[in-house]
Amino acid sequence: MITPDIEDEVPDSDELYEKLSLIVDKGQEPLRIDKFLMKRIEGATRNKIQQAIENEMVLVNEKPVKNNYKIRGGDRIIIYDTNTPESSEIIPQDIPLDIILEDDDLFIVNKPV
Repeated sequence: MITPDIEDEVPDSDELYEKLSLIVDKGQEPLRIDKFLMKRIEGATRNKIQQAIENEMVLVNEKPVKNNYKIRGGDRIIIYDTNTPESSEIIPQDIPLDIILEDDDLFIVNKPV
């Protein structure tokens, strides 16, 4: 289970962080933490997860771990991720258009194949 969480304790930096918390289900088979997180976090790559672990941005039971740590049932995993705002600004391009007809309901453009 992944739940977004906000807490005062974050890594020392001026950056903005997002914190994800996971609690490993009892009976979970031992699995390397990088492989476990790759299956649980959408869009995460093993390389990014390993870098986060090396930078101590992944904590298990409030302690940094190594890439080869095997998760156990009941482990509390906290992942910090830098929250970089995405740009949503749309910049128009100056493209010459061959407009044949334009009114309130219809817009016809002659375009090359």
